[in-house]
Amino acid sequence: MATYNLKFNKDDSVVRHVVVGLLADLNNKLSFHRQISNNERVEVDVPFFYAVAGDENFMKDNFLFSNVNGLTCDPDGEFADGNYDKVPRGIVNLTSFNVDPSKLVNKRNMGNYMMMNPDGTMEGYVAEFEMIPVILGVDVEILVSSQLDLFKVTEAIVKKMYKANFYHVDAGHLEEGTYRISSEYMMPDDYTQERPIEYGFDDKSNHKVSFSLEINSFIPSFDFEEDTYRKYTRSTYAASTAFPSGVICGDFIDPNDFLDPSTTPNVYFDNYEPAKWEANGQTWVKVEEGVTCSDVQDQLGKFLGTETQIMRITRRRKQSNRMFTIGNSNSQLPHSGEADSALLGDQYTVKARQFPWGDKIDE
Repeated sequence: MATYNLKFNKDDSVVRHVVVGLLADLNNKLSFHRQISNNERVEVDVPFFYAVAGDENFMKDNFLFSNVNGLTCDPDGEFADGNYDKVPRGIVNLTSFNVDPSKLVNKRNMGNYMMMNPDGTMEGYVAEFEMIPVILGVDVEILVSSQLDLFKVTEAIVKKMYKANFYHVDAGHLEEGTYRISSEYMMPDDYTQERPIEYGFDDKSNHKVSFSLEINSFIPSFDFEEDTYRKYTRSTYAASTAFPSGVICGDFIDPNDFLDPSTTPNVYFDNYEPAKWEANGQTWVKVEEGVTCSDVQDQLGKFLGTETQIMRITRRRKQSNRMFTIGNSNSQLPHSGEADSALLGDQYTVKARQFPWGDKIDE
């Protein structure tokens, strides 16, 4: 099974994605070195966890009671049997969440997002959105085992992460829309270093450095155009002198993708946008406008019955669609435009008498 279409309850939480992105960014950047011997120097990585790191569940999941036969109560010799924490490690705890109204901008902006269609394909769409600026306050605490490591990890923070840092996260739900948002944070100028001076028998004091961060991020509010469901109806009439194959009347607007053009009846009257369509075996072609079934009621055959179907419709604009196009192409050379030909695409009504650019190409 593909992994890109897996859905979880945590997907649509932007705050969670921002916090996870911070943990990943800290994990990738912070480390320090230890000189093991005269010829060996190793790099010590500082892993970061969210607030639960260091409690009983964290230790059970990561260190205790694990062997090749699965989770049991018998240590396998790889890990010590006891109550201990992983050191060094960093702990991140979300302490505040605020909206910054001074950074609000006009919501009439166009943004791109990805959404999974009912057939399982991912497509890009565009919609108006508002980026709501938020500030997440977090407390960071890094635990180490000695005062020397305390000095080293503080120096590593200053050398590798001072001062501005930024990262990107992908948030959103597949059924509504996924998007990428950016976040940034600045390392502080002050760091609190704590080292235990007195120990007791049951103390678990650690050397640690702590500081606070403010993450500047956004929560996008897209103006998703709602998908709706519409009921379509069609009525069938038997063959008659005027219509040997019979007639179908409905409100599909365009019978293609609704009616099979290779079967009979091969005449369709649309009552929603009055028009007459005929099937050529491969597709439906509009042959006349402004006519409905009521206009040819006396020519219809015996009424056979009515069917209904409910289909999902949407007005979401695909990312590949352009708002408008203007220009000439290989098929429209300079001074070759016809009178009243459209210069703007996508059903714009701007007309032109002649293309205004370029001279006639010399033959």
